[in-house]
Amino acid sequence: MLKLRSPLLQRLNRQIRCASTSSYNNALLTLKKDLKEAMISKNDLKKNTIRGLLSAIKNKEIDNRDKNFDEFMLFEVFSKLVKQRQDSIKEFLKNERGELVDKEKQEMQLIQGYMDSLPVSTSEEIDIKAVEYLEKLKASQPELQMKQVFNKIDWNTMPAAWKASPNAIKSSIAAHYKKFFWN
Repeated sequence: MLKLRSPLLQRLNRQIRCASTSSYNNALLTLKKDLKEAMISKNDLKKNTIRGLLSAIKNKEIDNRDKNFDEFMLFEVFSKLVKQRQDSIKEFLKNERGELVDKEKQEMQLIQGYMDSLPVSTSEEIDIKAVEYLEKLKASQPELQMKQVFNKIDWNTMPAAWKASPNAIKSSIAAHYKKFFWN
């Protein structure tokens, strides 16, 4: 393992850890603890899946050095990996590779277990909150453009209140906007 001897590298590493939320840190600790348990029990599927998760998280951290790391970023990474597994399963089914389908399904279930442990709202909960929010806006100001709706949102507090990433909130509001303002 590479030791951080350079003061600049030590400072950078400290900034990354300090910029993350407690849920993010707890999720990483859980992953590392589970990796250790999988290695001890010689569970190769779980070990390789967790290593892949940690690798994807590390790559996301490297790509976004100047951003805060939170449970929403983890949820996006896990969602992307689940989607990859679903695509692989479709391809394996098309090519009649049953043994690989089973492996991918097990990996997907493991990743979904970690997704469920994150304190993040489901897409259904976000949709319900978006509909309620749009109903309130429609009652007070019936003629709003989508840009104006997004300008009215307090992006500093809404993601924490809804327990959702800004991207998830934007996509949900955009999906339901037509129902309320295009009548």
